[in-house]
Amino acid sequence: MFLENIAVRPNSKLLLTSVLSPTLYTLDPTAANATLSKVYTFPNCSGLAGISEYQPDVYVIIVSTNNLTTDSALPGTVSVWRLNLTSTSPIVKCVVFVPNSTLLNRLSTVPGLPHTVLAADSHLGAAYEIAMSTRGVAPHVAIQDAAMAPPPAIRINGLHVHNGQLYFTNSQQGPFAWVPLCIQDGLVTQAGAVQILGSIEPAGAAVGHEFDNFPFDRGGRAWIAAHPGALTLFYPLPKGTWVQQNAAGDPEGGTVTGVFNGPTSAAFGRGSIGEEEMLYVTTEGGQVVHVDTSGAYV
Repeated sequence: MFLENIAVRPNSKLLLTSVLSPTLYTLDPTAANATLSKVYTFPNCSGLAGISEYQPDVYVIIVSTNNLTTDSALPGTVSVWRLNLTSTSPIVKCVVFVPNSTLLNRLSTVPGLPHTVLAADSHLGAAYEIAMSTRGVAPHVAIQDAAMAPPPAIRINGLHVHNGQLYFTNSQQGPFAWVPLCIQDGLVTQAGAVQILGSIEPAGAAVGHEFDNFPFDRGGRAWIAAHPGALTLFYPLPKGTWVQQNAAGDPEGGTVTGVFNGPTSAAFGRGSIGEEEMLYVTTEGGQVVHVDTSGAYV
């Protein structure tokens, strides 16, 4: 199974999406013999993409009917759903359709705006702002920049709002970058030029080298899933520059111990100090790989 994205619940259990399945799965990483279990199967779709917790144990999920040949969703099928897991049974509602999107990909919450999320449109090369509190209100493009493009293939991929800045990867161009944000009157806009922090080389789907999704750890370091088989670590220095290094796996996708088979996303565990230092990585091959980051790679 191609695992696309991951979120971690307050009870330490993982939520897993796949572009090949309309079913959301869960996995308990603390169990002796962890197995996938079904959480909910979304109607009238073929796959799930980004997932993010925007309130305690309440999640936003991207749902669509996908054309795997073109790596895109069928026009008019992309929608954003709310999944509430605070009760015994899941409470699920469709929030809004995004009719102009053919590849809504990853999601990020926006600190200070508890009912707002940003969604990366990997074909448009932009980030949509989506209001989760007002059902049916059309999403709008909040940020669009050349650094999030160009065509063809997947452009902006992972994104994460951190310390008032939007960090993102571009799978086709190769950079990990950030752009300052202005958050005012409930709206998110771009407040300055994009800054490139580093890049995967050579970049692009044609050579199989792409940055994908990423989380930040408590120290402000970004851990990026890097195709074909590695984790790339970015960490800031006191004067504002960033260091880039391979943290785990093989950047060339070779056969090394602990190799990742096409890493797609990552998230840190929850529930204990040990779990908070454990990074869970999803892969195209259906793996969930755990990486102990307590020793640091800096």
